[in-house]
Amino acid sequence: MGGKGQTLALRISGGIVAIVLLLGVIAPFIGYDPVADVDYEAQLLGPSWAHVFGTDGQGRDVAIRLVKGTEAFFLPGLLAAAIAVIGGALAGAVAGYLQGIGRSVVLGGLQLLDTLPRLVFIILLCTIMNPSITLIAGVAGLLFVPAIATVIRRKVEALGSEDYILAHVAHGFSPARILLYHILWLQCRPLLIRQATFVFGYVLFVETALSYLGDYGVQEPSPSWGNMVAQTRDLAGQAPWPWLFPALAIVVTIAAFLSFGNLLARRDEEAIR
Repeated sequence: MGGKGQTLALRISGGIVAIVLLLGVIAPFIGYDPVADVDYEAQLLGPSWAHVFGTDGQGRDVAIRLVKGTEAFFLPGLLAAAIAVIGGALAGAVAGYLQGIGRSVVLGGLQLLDTLPRLVFIILLCTIMNPSITLIAGVAGLLFVPAIATVIRRKVEALGSEDYILAHVAHGFSPARILLYHILWLQCRPLLIRQATFVFGYVLFVETALSYLGDYGVQEPSPSWGNMVAQTRDLAGQAPWPWLFPALAIVVTIAAFLSFGNLLARRDEEAIR
């Protein structure tokens, strides 16, 4: 992709990401009662000025439910991304810097955590505990720590012998400053950005999938993009909009987060070089 094309793609994906995050921020402040919103006289109305995305089988406004549905993954996504990036960065930096038994302990813990298959473990957790989406997000973030830590560790090991790092050591800079600022922030930032957006998109996928299945995730009448698709999929032939708009929102949002993270990281990598 050329420079102009990459910039355009970055702006488009970044705009979608910004809109979704903004909706996640304002959604809790929108006065919405999913029970009071039911209006059987307004069932399956097509898109109009009164109902931009139409109404569903219970006469509920699809657009408002889409906005409220961002609550289901917004904070959990941020939580998972923070746990994965911070935990992975710190564990990788420590593993790359330490020698001897300390390094072995950290690597052993990461390898043990890495043996757990993410999606299978989350589904198993749901069948045993029926946990909240917040707990699921926390577990998802934790399961991404080993993958991030491995790449960060290799980066720390490779940069440890660079002349400018050795110069910082000679000037008396503390190991914490060298690791946190000169290596993690200045050199590993593109990787961390990419991973943060990927983890957020993964949590959105997990939340919508669990809500779609019905037994886990967000339950009706509270809206989730996943349960909005599940509740209206049988109406596809009669009125496509109640499931089409939530389905498009899921696909476009996940694609935007992945694309934005990759493009932003690529631009940062070029700037670092």
